[in-house]
Amino acid sequence: MNRITQLIRTTSLVLLLLPLVSVVSADNMEKETGSESDSLFKNFKLYRTPSSATPSASDRAKNCYALENEISALVPQTYSYKPDFYNDPYQGASVWIGTTLFMPAYAISVYSGIQQYGENTRIVSAEERIDLLRRLKAQNRCFES
Repeated sequence: MNRITQLIRTTSLVLLLLPLVSVVSADNMEKETGSESDSLFKNFKLYRTPSSATPSASDRAKNCYALENEISALVPQTYSYKPDFYNDPYQGASVWIGTTLFMPAYAISVYSGIQQYGENTRIVSAEERIDLLRRLKAQNRCFES
């Protein structure tokens, strides 16, 4: 039981320090002093930032039909079949089992969060690519008849 309480304390300490780390990393990124500590947090991004991708030469060479085919191939990658936290029966089971019987059952929630992060990354990259292709279609005036 002592190891479990120590694990809970360590986990709660990490969760309490996470906002502090994000604030410190944001401050370090704003300073741009070029020191070793700045380069440590430079590639760490806690939240998504706006980006505008530049099309490559091969993307610019595509005609309207090829752009539309690529967009239609990318659309299924923007779907998510994973239920959210409150609609996921595994989440309910892990919370119930973790509360009443076996505390490490909460690990299912952590695993689900990691899967959701990977899925969100896939969805965002597909949406950004679709946005780029739609801008190219607009530049090529594909919407005109």
